[in-house]
Amino acid sequence: MSKDTEQVLAIENDFWTQASNRQFFEEHLADNGLSVMEPMGAIEKKQALQKTAPAPWAKPEMSDVVVKQLTPDLIVLAYHAASRRPSDGQPYQGSIASAYAKIDGRWQLALTAHQPWHPKT
Repeated sequence: MSKDTEQVLAIENDFWTQASNRQFFEEHLADNGLSVMEPMGAIEKKQALQKTAPAPWAKPEMSDVVVKQLTPDLIVLAYHAASRRPSDGQPYQGSIASAYAKIDGRWQLALTAHQPWHPKT
């Protein structure tokens, strides 16, 4: 793994652990970025900043992680996530895909999509 891909993975993990930190979201979400999360649908940065969680996600786990640096300024990743919702403690499992762009010398989340994941038991 390169320094850039390690940095992006750390930022991605921090979106889980810093879910209630508006400043983190302000700094790491691209201004024209987009999040797609059902049932909310497409969420732009302004909306995301208004919806930061009341607390961080509980014990987030990322598995089956795939990271690809497509260009010097674009990294994509996909993985499975398991955690508990900060609002009610209910379990959450999702398949996540995220794209990071290097903007003004900093890695910023440009696109993320979450969909339910139901692992086979």
